[in-house]
Amino acid sequence: MILVNAAVIHAQNTGAFKYEPYFSAVIVNNIDSSTAWYQSVFDLKINNRINDTERGFRVMILESSTFLLELIENKSWPEQKKLLAEKPEGTRIQGFFKTGFKVPDMDACIKRLADLKIIPEKIYTDSKTKKRNFLINDPDGNLVQFFE
Repeated sequence: MILVNAAVIHAQNTGAFKYEPYFSAVIVNNIDSSTAWYQSVFDLKINNRINDTERGFRVMILESSTFLLELIENKSWPEQKKLLAEKPEGTRIQGFFKTGFKVPDMDACIKRLADLKIIPEKIYTDSKTKKRNFLINDPDGNLVQFFE
């Protein structure tokens, strides 16, 4: 009985493990336009390119000092529109729902996006914290959210 109690006490005191954002991958229809978009929004640089014409896919690895992004274009995969053609309206195929980023200066973020002609439809304000957040879409409709 003493060992069980000691293990429970130790588990309660350890807390959450530490982590930091590192990597995301996004499926895109046109890797060239998506690369340009992600570079302009997040100031990412191209780290690596993979062009496998035999298997029909291209990959672009983009990075900054804090974030690594893999864009994947695969022309051999079936198009979502074709897969959903005879499904009920509103049926979606989606992996991750959205990717989110915390920004230290929301006004600077909004201004930067406006300079790129990207305007959020709505900016939400949390009723408790008064902090703002909003969603935008990348060129393929993938959701990207920014938090204050």
